Amino acid sequence: MIERRKRWLLCVGLAFFLTGCTVHPAGEREERQAALHNGAAFTQPVEKRQLPPLSPDPSPEDLVRYALASNADIEQRYWEWRSAIEQIPQDGTQATNLTISAGTTISKGQLSSDRTTLAALNDPMADIVWPTKLSVASQRALENARAAGLRFAQAKFDLRAKVLDAWYAYALNAELIRIEQSNAELLATGVLVVEARNRAGAAGQQDLLKASNELDLSRNDLANMQAQLPALLSALNALLGRPPEVALAAPAALPTTRPISESNGKLLAMAQRENPELKAMAAEIRGRGSSIELAKLQYVPDFSLSAGTDLAGLTQSLLGSVTVPFLRHEAIDAAIAQAEANLHSTEAARRQTQNDLGARFVGDISALRDADRQLALFDQVILPRLARMVELSRSAYESGQSSLLDLLDSQRSLLSVRRLVAELRVAREKRLADLESILARPLDASD
Repeated sequence: MIERRKRWLLCVGLAFFLTGCTVHPAGEREERQAALHNGAAFTQPVEKRQLPPLSPDPSPEDLVRYALASNADIEQRYWEWRSAIEQIPQDGTQATNLTISAGTTISKGQLSSDRTTLAALNDPMADIVWPTKLSVASQRALENARAAGLRFAQAKFDLRAKVLDAWYAYALNAELIRIEQSNAELLATGVLVVEARNRAGAAGQQDLLKASNELDLSRNDLANMQAQLPALLSALNALLGRPPEVALAAPAALPTTRPISESNGKLLAMAQRENPELKAMAAEIRGRGSSIELAKLQYVPDFSLSAGTDLAGLTQSLLGSVTVPFLRHEAIDAAIAQAEANLHSTEAARRQTQNDLGARFVGDISALRDADRQLALFDQVILPRLARMVELSRSAYESGQSSLLDLLDSQRSLLSVRRLVAELRVAREKRLADLESILARPLDASD
């Protein structure tokens, strides 16, 4: 009798183990640790988070650090990553439960222990799944979690590019305002000169009207650019996770240009190797492969176990059944074909994404190299030449060899080129920020 009870308890223990089995694939712990490390700031409620300090005159990188800790889109991506991680143990755990049942026979109004039975079995509504299926399903969930983590990393670099883009637009607007203020001052001086010449009979009324119109148009452009500052600031504040009206001083000068020392070929190879979106799609492809394997495993039968005994210990029972998917072969075949189609779809999407990123990279790097060429031309040749022309015009005016209007025209030409250089410099830095988003790393002269 003791041996029978031992065997029964062993069967009960086996049923309990199989119904409560959870498979944890290799790499799950590392993925959890990476998520906890990279999103520690998001585990605190918003009102209790310690955000990086932001000075009244922050650098672009200060703004990026602040945005990475406060932007709600980044936080959403993080929690999507955490959610995908928690899917791993769910897919790796048996869908069934341990069920305890009891029954008895009443004879002549009396109960008897030898007619009372106690049984342990898995949930009759859910069979015990073959452990290999759990292993493959949990591995697929792990690959999906890795893809979510990589997209979280890509989202951070995309946010960095957006913050820099908004900051450069804000800085450019402030720089153009300063240039236009200088232009308006020159035009105002020109109007005074033309008025004096008109009174002296040396200039006609048409010249005065023309000069006045140019001054009014310049002041209108200046007012228009000043009106754009609140909208540009609110767009930047939105990326920083702040109310739109929070003040932030416009930079006193454009950010310095960051040179690139790496060759185009090396940067392209780096982009194809390190881009998080491409890595995420590679993880999804591995997950699609697991889906095919899991679909094929549906041909493997599931089973059920039941172990029972009467309370007197005289009789024990053990029952097992196998669910053979004989009648579901068409559905299983279709599931396999569907999983293979999903794999091919993801493979094609990754190829196209790689091609699109390559085209985007070529556009960015070509624009960068051409901007560097133009900036070198303006900084080394055009601007020094215009500055020299202004000096010569001033000397000629002081010696009485030319008019003040000639001097003002030279100065306005210099301001026009300064405006062009400012726009070109900002366009270059925006391209660089987009390139860094593709490479998933910042670039500087030492790279």
